[in-house]
Amino acid sequence: MIHGQARIRQTRVETLFKLQKEGAMPNGLDYDEERDELLIADQGDGALITVARPTSPEREERVFAAGANKPSGVVRCQWLGRDTIFIAGTYGLELTVIQGERVFAIEHRGVGTGIVDFAQDLVNGTHTGFHGLEWDGEFLWGASPPGKALFKMKLEQTAGGPAITSASWFPVAAGNRPHGLAWADEQHTQLWCNDTTIGAVYRYDTRTGACNEVLVLPPDAPKAHGLTRVGGELWYCEDNTALICKIIPLN
Repeated sequence: MIHGQARIRQTRVETLFKLQKEGAMPNGLDYDEERDELLIADQGDGALITVARPTSPEREERVFAAGANKPSGVVRCQWLGRDTIFIAGTYGLELTVIQGERVFAIEHRGVGTGIVDFAQDLVNGTHTGFHGLEWDGEFLWGASPPGKALFKMKLEQTAGGPAITSASWFPVAAGNRPHGLAWADEQHTQLWCNDTTIGAVYRYDTRTGACNEVLVLPPDAPKAHGLTRVGGELWYCEDNTALICKIIPLN
């Protein structure tokens, strides 16, 4: 992939609040604008945490035992005509799917999976899968650290059940730990993706894969894991402190 000249912007990070759940390890983050609600995938115990009215001091936190396998991504959307929550299982190589009271899994072994190149054992190390997830109205997008790429996937109901039936992808511009995803525009042509190790957020053109902008986080900022956009602002979560933070560009 050939990238053109990208705009580089320095930022500051503001801590918004800390999750109330004891031992919470927020790793996936999504904002449901219609419900004014944050969805948070807890890597600690696989739970789904929701925070109603997250911009208000009167926010309300709830916990749902989703049973995901050390999740790192979550997104809420309309799929097959139903309200659906996808959770990236990461270590289970599957997507946990919640539709009302029904919970099931879609395996994606071989699609965006593998051993990350920063693993201690590159031969016998644990295979992992997707982290951040996003939905463009037709396709599910996933950030893959082992693939160092962003994947665009078609999910369909097949004779054997729900499955990924096709996929395309493009490599990330830098780093080996792409994590959260958040749309930068309403047309879903620009997609933000942060790299947790580097401490930067990259804006990609989803049609070409080109990186058009880089937001550099302060070196002492909480590490960015899950990512979402709330009212035009970029928010992220850090798993070891349970903090929810906001990115503020300076230039």
